[in-house]
Amino acid sequence: MSGSPDLRDKVDESRGFFKKLQLAVPGLREYRRLEDIRAADELLRKQVFDKLDDAKNKLETLRKMMADKGDFGNLTITGSLISQLQQISGEVFHAQQGSAGISPNIRIGEDVLNKLYEYDFKFVNSAEVISSTVNSSITDYSAGSTTAQAIGLKVSPLIEEFRQAWQARLESVENILVTK
Repeated sequence: MSGSPDLRDKVDESRGFFKKLQLAVPGLREYRRLEDIRAADELLRKQVFDKLDDAKNKLETLRKMMADKGDFGNLTITGSLISQLQQISGEVFHAQQGSAGISPNIRIGEDVLNKLYEYDFKFVNSAEVISSTVNSSITDYSAGSTTAQAIGLKVSPLIEEFRQAWQARLESVENILVTK
């Protein structure tokens, strides 16, 4: 994902007059900075969701190709991959990000939010790998140079690796919330 823009910078650049005014007011300055980091993280997770959703849609195309070829015995493999991607992409999209609020119950500082953003930034590349692997697998299947089983053996570990990393992220966030 090298060369990709840091969405925190994009959010900062897109501040309107009211948000810039909030930065000038001492009591609102920190609130504004925290909200902007949360907005960047939300945009980042949306990108991850889009990549995973794209891979899911490509697998649905593959499943249709398999049905058209009469490869009915292997539809379950592809259906399982689709289900796994749908589940993890939903978890990414709907993940809690906390609330800055003027007086939040649990205080999450800027350094912690930046750590969370950096953590999530790594997921964009993982989602791109899943999407490109699925895409090349469809091309190979269409050409007859791979099987549904081979695709499952290639894509399933990528999804599992993503799921484990996502679970580690959730545990990290929970530890952040408990200790900070």
